[in-house]
Amino acid sequence: MKILVPLYGVTCYLFGVTALLGWIAAMEGVLPFNLANVEYSGNMSYAAAIGLMLLFGLQHSIMARQGFKEKLTRIIPEAAERATYVLGTAITIWFMLLFWPADPSIVWQVEGTNLRYGLIGISVLGFTYLFIATFAINHFELFGLQQVYLYFKGEPMKPVPFKEMLMYRFDRHPIMTGALVGSWVTPEMTTDHLLFSAMLTVYIIVGVSFEERDLRANLGKVYHDYASRVRSLVPAFLNR
Repeated sequence: MKILVPLYGVTCYLFGVTALLGWIAAMEGVLPFNLANVEYSGNMSYAAAIGLMLLFGLQHSIMARQGFKEKLTRIIPEAAERATYVLGTAITIWFMLLFWPADPSIVWQVEGTNLRYGLIGISVLGFTYLFIATFAINHFELFGLQQVYLYFKGEPMKPVPFKEMLMYRFDRHPIMTGALVGSWVTPEMTTDHLLFSAMLTVYIIVGVSFEERDLRANLGKVYHDYASRVRSLVPAFLNR
């Protein structure tokens, strides 16, 4: 039965990766919004968008709270807690992709071929930056794989030390920075894409403020010193 935990962790990881790729595909215009083809009338489309983004925000916020984690680990092994968080995130992302109100009307569109390819390239670089940032802080721990692997081996989980690696030397939240660049930089902005990006930006700003509070409380002076030197969301080198 011990194998069930790592199998669960791998399943959650794969589901999380597919959700992340689905979101990136939607931002790049490869995958359409509203995959379930749900029709909304009048202002219901805006209500649905707000509700879906609130669902995403609440899932992220509630499942990240220590009190929720303590209650959850009374039901499942502690090693599976992070994988469950990844699963919850993946489910909410797919809900947004399935039911986000589609509105393909054009807000702006770039005609020049070279400029279009340039903007697409910047967007892809944003998502690449996000992806690399997950490895800078231990990709496998972030997505819950390391925890279930150690559980299977019978080894204790060790706290992840605070390190300034790669882009974390000049950007406190590179995952969020990459998400913003990837979401906003596009040669063709549709109304549904704009609504998604705008709401995601509001969530990121609010979410980062809560994360900063937790990091300062948990890491103390180490993080205070780090925050005094390194900017959040806008990389420090852009201010030099």
